[in-house]
Amino acid sequence: MKRFNLDEFLCFIVFGLLDIWIFYLTFTGKIDFYIGRKMIKYIYITIVMLSIIVFFQFQKIFTLQRNSDFKMKLLPIILTITLGVISINKQETFKHNQLNSEIKESNLRNIDMKYLYEHEIDYDIIQEQNNKKGILIINEDNPMILDDIRINSKNYLGRKLEIHGFVCKENYLNKNQFIIGRLVMNCCAADSKIIGIVGEYDEVYNLYENQKIIVKGNIGISTIKDSNNVAHKIPVLIIENLENENINKI
Repeated sequence: MKRFNLDEFLCFIVFGLLDIWIFYLTFTGKIDFYIGRKMIKYIYITIVMLSIIVFFQFQKIFTLQRNSDFKMKLLPIILTITLGVISINKQETFKHNQLNSEIKESNLRNIDMKYLYEHEIDYDIIQEQNNKKGILIINEDNPMILDDIRINSKNYLGRKLEIHGFVCKENYLNKNQFIIGRLVMNCCAADSKIIGIVGEYDEVYNLYENQKIIVKGNIGISTIKDSNNVAHKIPVLIIENLENENINKI
């Protein structure tokens, strides 16, 4: 006669939760916080393999009890799931802190301020010249161009730009501004870097934190103040079109 095996049932629950959790991260796009897009194919394989394990584990629920302390062997997996849930809740803080440092502190000193001030008069001419170069699309192959835009602004003023990113709102920005952030990752979170550019949009109040968006517009200049109330001119993306990003198609 078959009996209910608590150890095998716990194993079934743990593997099932792990499978559901990975599927949730993949479906919502939050898996991007942990691994690079080039590694996603291995996550799909993992989901399939875990589903198979869960299926066969279900058949073991009514078997003889094991003599070993099987519950202790499940502890590392349970701990992994718990840490995963906690890390997702801390994701917003991590991204915003690093992005804030990139935009407001470290890279403001690298921007060609002298050029931005000296060429305000002939900005329209520069804008017209760069506008003829066509749209610049920021994708997985060239994300670091955003750094170059801030440092070598004269090469991009007036240029049309398209970027996929997430919304980050900061108090030091103007009311119609927010940061368009992008997470750059080759393999996993250990080698990740947050980059971004300030965007100007009339309906910022309709956007929410970490919202994934696709924006198109022209690169211009604007003024923000640092923590010492010192004004800085920085390149910004003057947004002409903004839409939600369909994460299932990326």
